[in-house]
Amino acid sequence: MKGFRPYNKEEIFKVLDNISITNENNQVITKYGGRVINITNVSNRYEIFDIVKYLKDKIEAIEKNFTIHKYYLGITKGRQSLTLISDEVEVGGIKFYKTFYILNSTDKSRRLHFSAGLHSDKFYFIGANNVGLTKLHLKGVTQAAEDASAGLNGETFDEQIESLNSLVGHRIQFSKIRQVILGDKEDVPAVNHRKFDAFKNSIRYAGSDGQISLTNDQRNQLFIESERITSVQHDFYMDAFWVFQTYMRLFNKQDAHIIKNETTRIMNMTQWAVRNSVLESLGI
Repeated sequence: MKGFRPYNKEEIFKVLDNISITNENNQVITKYGGRVINITNVSNRYEIFDIVKYLKDKIEAIEKNFTIHKYYLGITKGRQSLTLISDEVEVGGIKFYKTFYILNSTDKSRRLHFSAGLHSDKFYFIGANNVGLTKLHLKGVTQAAEDASAGLNGETFDEQIESLNSLVGHRIQFSKIRQVILGDKEDVPAVNHRKFDAFKNSIRYAGSDGQISLTNDQRNQLFIESERITSVQHDFYMDAFWVFQTYMRLFNKQDAHIIKNETTRIMNMTQWAVRNSVLESLGI
């Protein structure tokens, strides 16, 4: 993993001890090694978050349940982030790593974020569980951060792994994926149409590469803009685990809270996933 270092808690703590964050007359001043690296004006509602203490505490808590192998610590002006890589899990032939991600900013560019997820080399999967937070730096953020990580234990990733495994060996119809991505609102947000168009493009490329077998009618259907499609006329099945991977790759450069939201969205397809053996018995 590019940029990651072998885990060394003492090395991380030594770097963290160089960080100083204070609020002076509604100016948040960030220092590193005694040198000012960022100044940001804030309102009276702003609450200083002790990211140094929080990172140290979370490292200690994570170590109690997981073996950390690698880490990435980023400190750039008014932004601080830490990624911890733990044990490997294989699902559907893909290697995932139990991963913890914490992001803080003192320049108001990012919300405080903490999440636990499964990371692969191609995308970052963050599932729904009782661990996680994305919150503005307003009064109450410190307590909210503590509450969000209270459920951190050895079972943190079980739900995520089970969800992924439930997709392996199953297929899902193109029309159902459209329904999942567009959502159930009567007026579909334009952004959801753009997501579906991007996903259709990925299917087209996969068809061209021979990864998916498509008829001419099915392929031509993929060229129609989402907003112009009223119903799917030429339906077909796709591997559910492939659909998950393909959709999540569309967001691999997005912020973690966006990835979490899209993970929740696409995992709704599990209710329509059909086991391969059932489809094969039907000649599909």
